[in-house]
Amino acid sequence: MNANLSRAQQAFKELVTLRRDFHAHPELSWKERRTQQKILEYLDKWGIPAVVSTGTGVIATLEGARNKDVVLGIRADIDALPLTEAAHPPYVSQNQGCMHACGHDTHIAMLLVTARLLAEKKDDLPLTVRFLFQPAEEYIADSGALRMKEDPLVKAITRMIAIHIQGMLPYGMANLQEGPIMAASDTFDIFIKGRGGHGAHPEEAIDPIAAGVAYYNAVQTLVSRETKALDAAVIGITSFQSGETSNVIPETARLMGTCRTFSPTLREHFPKQLERLARGIGEATRTTIEACYHYGTPVMVNDPSVTQTGLAAAAAIFGRDKVITEEPRMGGEDFAKYDAPKAMLCLGGGFEDEKRRKAQHNPQFDIDERALPLGVAYFLEYVDEYGRKLDGTAI
Repeated sequence: MNANLSRAQQAFKELVTLRRDFHAHPELSWKERRTQQKILEYLDKWGIPAVVSTGTGVIATLEGARNKDVVLGIRADIDALPLTEAAHPPYVSQNQGCMHACGHDTHIAMLLVTARLLAEKKDDLPLTVRFLFQPAEEYIADSGALRMKEDPLVKAITRMIAIHIQGMLPYGMANLQEGPIMAASDTFDIFIKGRGGHGAHPEEAIDPIAAGVAYYNAVQTLVSRETKALDAAVIGITSFQSGETSNVIPETARLMGTCRTFSPTLREHFPKQLERLARGIGEATRTTIEACYHYGTPVMVNDPSVTQTGLAAAAAIFGRDKVITEEPRMGGEDFAKYDAPKAMLCLGGGFEDEKRRKAQHNPQFDIDERALPLGVAYFLEYVDEYGRKLDGTAI
């Protein structure tokens, strides 16, 4: 068995304990106080220097015994989602309306144990390793990466890696490839103002709900009728809010949605399309419609050099036949915002029973915990593989 895989497997119970504790105590973006405190406590216990960063984040550093100026950043996101957990495992969320439904609890546990195991061999560490416990990955408008990247400790990083657990990818598998792997992810708000009135007299009011329905229907044509069939794109309305009772025509309505694409040209075109609909539908329905577009995360692109080192490490841990290439995903990832060359590996966490597999952001999301040591082993092997390249001893 690979030496790093063996070390990681020996930490299995520790990984499960850590993961379940963080899963049971999820915290929303920019509110990760308990999570931060626990991370700091563990790092202090293991003698790993760490500092608070970006409000509720943590950065820890192990200086290399050689190649000290080469700084590998390994990042884990630490926030949860505003969801009520629908499943009831023994480690079910204790915070009502908040859940680790994207696997960030697993990311925290894997990075903590990676730090501990690397600290045990710090006297032979082939480069400097910096551990980023990043808050607010899920907060698209003001994501943690956008702030954390400005920390001088992060600016000194020369390359970065990360893992994202995948609930639909079977345990034992990994997905890693060069180039674009996740789409640009933006959001928009549509504010509609009409004139309120009595439900019995719609002729005396200007109905913002009717305008909102028209806007919703028009949005469906932006991809199907205005986008090339070969260009991957999503423009979707995910929230429609208006009115509070049955006999009042409300004054306002609000729609919210998301735009996803790999094309810079399309991304720049989306706001213009939404504004055009606002003008036209506003005039047709006698309402005032304002379209507000918010740029979120750029396309996540795996750097070729960083990825090649990762592929060598992944082959050693998973086996070459278990490291696959999948189509890029339309999901977004704020890891893309970091400036250093980077690569993200998708780690299979799907159960053997396919019926138990759930995608991220599902209120029944859970993972096969046997995946945890594989993630740690990959990080350890990446450090060794990169060290061999730096030392000129790579095969």
